[in-house]
Amino acid sequence: MKNFYHSLIMWIPFILLFSFATVGLEIVEGNKIRTTEYFGLDDIGPTYLLLATALFVILYPISFLPLTSIVNKCVTKSKIKIAIFTLFGGILGAFVFKIIYNSRFGFIEEYNLNVFSAVILFAIAGLIFALVETSIKKNIKFV
Repeated sequence: MKNFYHSLIMWIPFILLFSFATVGLEIVEGNKIRTTEYFGLDDIGPTYLLLATALFVILYPISFLPLTSIVNKCVTKSKIKIAIFTLFGGILGAFVFKIIYNSRFGFIEEYNLNVFSAVILFAIAGLIFALVETSIKKNIKFV
């Protein structure tokens, strides 16, 4: 039951961190796209953040919820946990980059977008997520 409450609490920082990483990715890479076929931060504004939030509400139970459960059961050292979450954050960044920019229009090749910026931004979000997770695990006592 403690793990269930912990997972519910960790859903909030996951959504916030990775939604803002998506907005950061849009600022870094999405501003290169100059076509009417793409609706980015310049075109739809705050709605872009809402769409990113909706994406991560859905992605948490698929990606980081099982990862958090497995890591908390199997790994005891916090440095290894931080490395795992940072690595998977970067992998999730590459996945989200492909979802956003390599849709049916193929913006990656046409506008020379770099997936490495997504990996860096999302790895930083994964690192912060790991630090928050470790802090919550140490400081909050679950029922």
